[in-house]
Amino acid sequence: MEAELARARALVETVVERLGVDPKTALAKADESSVTWTLQRGSAAVLITLATREAGPGGATKTYLRVVSPVLTLKAADGAGHEPLFRHLLQLNAQGLANAAFGLVDERVVAVSERPTEDLQVSEVEQMVRHLAAVADTFDDRLVKQFGGKRASDQA
Repeated sequence: MEAELARARALVETVVERLGVDPKTALAKADESSVTWTLQRGSAAVLITLATREAGPGGATKTYLRVVSPVLTLKAADGAGHEPLFRHLLQLNAQGLANAAFGLVDERVVAVSERPTEDLQVSEVEQMVRHLAAVADTFDDRLVKQFGGKRASDQA
């Protein structure tokens, strides 16, 4: 395992412990280039991933911390009628969610935050996880009430 990935993994495991979760129990996947943990914060499932990937031309690699939380599943599979929701999400992004943004993965709206791990500190990891979980936990009910669909946490 690359040194930067190992260093960042220790930071994330410290934060997971601070959140009252055993990092070994939360560990979902680990290999030579990535590690993923899952945990629950309120109604929000949170995926914390460290991944090493190419950072640009020349084959240089960087390790990234990515925190993702599914927020809601869209009600129509064809994408029709979602323009008001998408417009609202873009407005929320522009208003400043502070190191978080909404996006779309398949039929799910997700909250996401990502940064390179270079110079990463425990306090930054903790802020990212807590803040992203709070964004997802706050907006899942509001968005479902206003635009329909299902909270991601209500999926079977």
